[in-house]
Amino acid sequence: MAKAKSISSPFEQSFMFHMIKDFFLLLLLVATVEMGIRYALVRHDFANKEQARVDQAAQQLANDVKSIMLNSGGPLAAQTVYPILNRNYDDLGLSIAVLPSEVTVESMKESFKIDVKGLQPKWKVGQHLESAVNLTAEQFCLNCHVKAKVGDVLGTVKVGSYLERKEAAWWTEVKLTAGALSLKILVHTILLFFLLKVRMAPLLSLRSTVSRLARGVMDLSPRAKVNGADEFGELAQDLNHFLDRINVVVTDLDQILSKVVEAGGRLGSLNRDLEQTVDGLRESASPIENGPMQGTSAQYRALAQTLREMAFLEANMQSIAQSGQQVLHRLTHDEKPR
Repeated sequence: MAKAKSISSPFEQSFMFHMIKDFFLLLLLVATVEMGIRYALVRHDFANKEQARVDQAAQQLANDVKSIMLNSGGPLAAQTVYPILNRNYDDLGLSIAVLPSEVTVESMKESFKIDVKGLQPKWKVGQHLESAVNLTAEQFCLNCHVKAKVGDVLGTVKVGSYLERKEAAWWTEVKLTAGALSLKILVHTILLFFLLKVRMAPLLSLRSTVSRLARGVMDLSPRAKVNGADEFGELAQDLNHFLDRINVVVTDLDQILSKVVEAGGRLGSLNRDLEQTVDGLRESASPIENGPMQGTSAQYRALAQTLREMAFLEANMQSIAQSGQQVLHRLTHDEKPR
């Protein structure tokens, strides 16, 4: 008989290990999908909403430049304020430029003896959205822009938004949340380990019972411990009911086997008696003796008794066979006791 396998096995081959590993990988997959969805939203917003944001920012920048120019010494103050505006919009992920027109350059040279350059663009090459707003001369602008007329373009403000900067902001967010997310996954995995350890206790107890049954030699005494009314508890009850049935069947089969052994011994004894009786009758019927047969009547009676006992033994054997069939029928067809 093959030796039963030991219940002990490496942890990496256990159900609990595979469950924890799958849960850990699932959390990583969910985190990856979440980051992917956020990246998809970044591209979607850039393609569908960013242009409106850039247009609004360009209009706001144009208003800011107008406000600067309304102040006393506006053209001179602009050279100081433009870098501040550039930093503010850069913090919003936008690139800006203020480009003076030719009439503005000539007017500033004549009025203030300065060579204005505005805020020149230093934009990178790459996928981006851009919006431009022209600044037109009004009556109050002619005090400084002496070469301009009302309605002339004094300059152009531009605002650009790069997809690369949106992706960089997304990647920064990923790196910032990676630590917290890793800690969250680790905590959830540890909680799952202890939860499985508690909830798997009935199954481990059931496995231990089955292992003892597998290692035993016709030892049907172990019973599974029923811990609750869940699936594990029902499985333990079913196993115990099955063992009870097997125990009854084995007891019946032991009794039948005892009867078979007893009948076999009796049959062997009757067979020897029958051989002796037949040998005696053969000797009595020998042609050497012409006189009356002596003792023949007693031998015939013994033969008849032996044949009757063999017929009775045959009937017992048939009864034993029927009992065995009934036991097998109960084992394979009877419903489990409740």
